Amino acid sequence: MRKIARITPILLVFLLAILPALVTTGCRANDPPRYALCMSHLTNHFTNALAASARARAIELGVELVVLDAQQDSSRQIGQIETLLEDGIAGLLIEPVAETGLEDVLETAMRKQVPVVLVTQKIGNPSLYDCFVGTNAFNGGQLEMTACVEALDHQGDLVVLLGPVGSQASAARYAGYLAVLEDQPDIRIVAELNADWNIEKAEDIVSNWLQAGKHMDAIVAQNDEMAIGAVKALSAAGLTSSIQVFGMDASDQALQAIRQNEMTATVSQQTAIQGSRALDVCHGLTRGETFPDEILVPQVLITIQNIDTIQQ
Repeated sequence: MRKIARITPILLVFLLAILPALVTTGCRANDPPRYALCMSHLTNHFTNALAASARARAIELGVELVVLDAQQDSSRQIGQIETLLEDGIAGLLIEPVAETGLEDVLETAMRKQVPVVLVTQKIGNPSLYDCFVGTNAFNGGQLEMTACVEALDHQGDLVVLLGPVGSQASAARYAGYLAVLEDQPDIRIVAELNADWNIEKAEDIVSNWLQAGKHMDAIVAQNDEMAIGAVKALSAAGLTSSIQVFGMDASDQALQAIRQNEMTATVSQQTAIQGSRALDVCHGLTRGETFPDEILVPQVLITIQNIDTIQQ
């Protein structure tokens, strides 16, 4: 007659303790770590290039990467991160929709000991994330505006196309513009509006300015999508050759526009490096590696003079 094994009280306590973990993980101990890239939106060259570089790096590392689109909605991004934390994500890469709003959910990530890496945009409280990977948006704004000032020979009227209200990168770039213009009394910003990184909105805004008779010698756009929208409006009005356009991101469309003398300059943020480096850092943090609080990627001005020699 076969003996029936007896479960001791200690063994019973142990089994009850590990059962929830076994159910939650499905006993998939050998599965690759799962990370998430939470983007503010996926509607232009920059954000899609950043996501693509992170995906490519995930394949090289042999890890899983989920990419989510918040559609420029802070509440949507919060909900996405909450769900990821409930599902047991290994690490978070976040491009915040806005500078504020993520405080509570990032505190939850801290309690759960889930590494958080911000990419390309920051939030107000640096204690709520482990590392920032991106560019210095203030310096990028300075670089773009300096190019504009020099192209105009230090005098003229500017209009500015801004990113979304609440965007840290937009605010920092604008502060960089103003820092350059402090010493330029003959350069004036005569109009500015938020085009929300969007090509169609930028085209409509510039078209309305032109129809209203707004004088402008240059258009400074905070990303290339808005710069291309401006180029379209100028082309429709037959003014491409008389008003200079400046952008940021070194998108394929912007580079083509520079070659066709429809844009004067763009600023490369070396987007692919940002995406791949951010995943490297997040993966390293889960493995106990240490990193500086901030990893900055250099920015490069691209004009017709160097367009064929600069790597984007």
